[in-house]
Amino acid sequence: MSFANITNNIRNAAQALLNGEEPDDSYPGAASRKLPQWNHGLFAQDLVFNNIFPRDVPTDGKTMKSPRDNPGTIRSGTHHGTRIAMTEMLQRIEQRFQSYFDVANFDANIPQDRDFVAQRLLYTWQEPGTTSPSYPPCLAMVPPQDKTGLLQIFNAMRLLDTGMTLQRIIPPVIDDWVYGTPEARTMAGCERANAKLRTQDKNIGQEANIADREDWYTDAAFAQQSFTGPNPSSITAASADWVEKFMKTADVQGLKEMHNLLQNARNTLYIQDNSYFREAVGANDQAELKSDDGRRFGCAAVTLFQLNQDGRLHPLSIVLDYRGSMEKSVVIFNKRLSASDSSRMEGEDWPWRYAKMCSQVSDWTRHEIDSHLTACHFVEEATIVAGYRSFDQSHVIYKLLEPHWLKTLSLNASARSALVPNIVTKINGFTEAQTYAFIQDAYNKFDWESKYIPNDLKSRGFDMAKLNDNMFRNYAYAKNMSLMWPALHEFVKAVLVTNYKTDMDVKNDKSVQTWCTEMRSPAGGRMASFPVIKTIEALTNAVVMCIHIASPQHNAVNYLQCYYMSFVPNKPASLMAPLPQTIEQLRAYKENDMMASLPINNSQVWLMSSQLPYLLSYRVAEDQTLLNYAASLQQLASQKTGKEWQAVSAAAMNFHAKLLELRTKFRKNSDAMDKDIVPYHVMDPTEMAVSVLI
Repeated sequence: MSFANITNNIRNAAQALLNGEEPDDSYPGAASRKLPQWNHGLFAQDLVFNNIFPRDVPTDGKTMKSPRDNPGTIRSGTHHGTRIAMTEMLQRIEQRFQSYFDVANFDANIPQDRDFVAQRLLYTWQEPGTTSPSYPPCLAMVPPQDKTGLLQIFNAMRLLDTGMTLQRIIPPVIDDWVYGTPEARTMAGCERANAKLRTQDKNIGQEANIADREDWYTDAAFAQQSFTGPNPSSITAASADWVEKFMKTADVQGLKEMHNLLQNARNTLYIQDNSYFREAVGANDQAELKSDDGRRFGCAAVTLFQLNQDGRLHPLSIVLDYRGSMEKSVVIFNKRLSASDSSRMEGEDWPWRYAKMCSQVSDWTRHEIDSHLTACHFVEEATIVAGYRSFDQSHVIYKLLEPHWLKTLSLNASARSALVPNIVTKINGFTEAQTYAFIQDAYNKFDWESKYIPNDLKSRGFDMAKLNDNMFRNYAYAKNMSLMWPALHEFVKAVLVTNYKTDMDVKNDKSVQTWCTEMRSPAGGRMASFPVIKTIEALTNAVVMCIHIASPQHNAVNYLQCYYMSFVPNKPASLMAPLPQTIEQLRAYKENDMMASLPINNSQVWLMSSQLPYLLSYRVAEDQTLLNYAASLQQLASQKTGKEWQAVSAAAMNFHAKLLELRTKFRKNSDAMDKDIVPYHVMDPTEMAVSVLI
């Protein structure tokens, strides 16, 4: 064999490795598996080779204006290689921001001795209107009174453009794109491609997803996701107005049986109502929701369900895209009036399957941009900044809340820099301007006290006192939260009463009143719904809410994404074809129409859509769980002297015991669901993250 041939073999094997592929076995010693991840040093060299750097885009510290898109030089890549590159790049971006937040002392690895005046000068609000794109209230990464050279450090680290590097490593062409092959242009073909990738990929792609179930597309699997999927807190009892609208439409379509069913089942009807989407983004009722390039389409679906006495949730009707009235919208009714009806033809009912896909597109938008990003990440950040500006390090509320702030500020900064502009806006069905308007609308409408679990569940038609009824046995999220909230409340109150003996103590605490002002101020948190706290009970609930958002709620909406969303047909971020404009058009839909609405011909959109859930679903480290927090607090408090610390130690010990009890109860709640439902273990306290840390 000539030296040239040997060199070519080595080069080919190396190239296969760089693509994350299995190399040619003719090269001695070649690895016979796909790479689980890139070698860190070689990945860095490849970034240099491809000229992928953050650009030098300085800021004056007052206005944070993200630079425009900067296309990358990588023209093609492999499916697996690109996925592990995205994972590596996002981790590096997050680490970059964490490094800055450490050096800046926003989130120092080694705590710093500082007085409260210095703390307030460090943690300041980014002035409204000074970020581009516009985000809800957040931390100013360069304080206005910067005396320590943070501006120079910020600019030297090129943080303003760091997030754009994520976009530049995603090539426009995937060479081995399995979903674009002729055999994958059917739904069954997509399922086979998913199974193939699940068996071939290492680390990435091996995680279970909903397509592992043969019945993933059925009414039962679709409906149950409103109870135990990644967005379990938006389903609500259908109002009389909505019921009348659906009844009238059933009449118009000549569906007497459906009309009678709706009339007789009013108290068992529930709804996923996304009809507000156009108002939220500033579009008129007849405006088409679509991306800036006109290639991706969104929708404002409204889905009506019946909750049966046996606990089964069944979809009855779907408005594909609400246009201000039912008459101007396309509305379809399920041929299966009951969950007990034959499911033999479900797989071939393409108009109904398409409607369910539209419902899932809307739910993707509401979940990812509202329930997850805004209602957890951004709302929690507001409480953190307000907290730092209100409580010194010795204050009881600071001590209670600070452990639940772990990594959140730096993580949110990297999300604003990388994930939102480079992933979310590249796969959803809104323009970029509409996406940011939707975020602002979600934040502005966040009603603090109505989101307290007892209030939230009751307002949505799930009274906590009735959750043990058989009718609600499949709503494990609600049943778990109805137990977790009182456990948090008992713990928080036990700690607070070590400092507050009467309501007057709370009213006279200037730090508490400052916290309320910071949260409510137009120049601060801009959350007018945040309460003016004057009682121990009100303070307890507010602190519980902060922990609830950071831990159990974020766990519920974050850590199931990979299972339910990585298989794109189950919950696409957008549609790749315009929606039908009449019910007649919809009724004529076949499988090819549904496939045309999936990104099988756009590998970038599919890849980013399937990879985003994976990037957000890493397993929580054992030392960062809520259970570990309780155990650590108990032991550390027990080593200190004084009645206050004794009370804190006792409260932590009781909380730890409660969490272990809840683990058992949560398991029972999961086991009590129908046997064909995916187990609901996402709220296991032994694995529940203590903060918004991913």
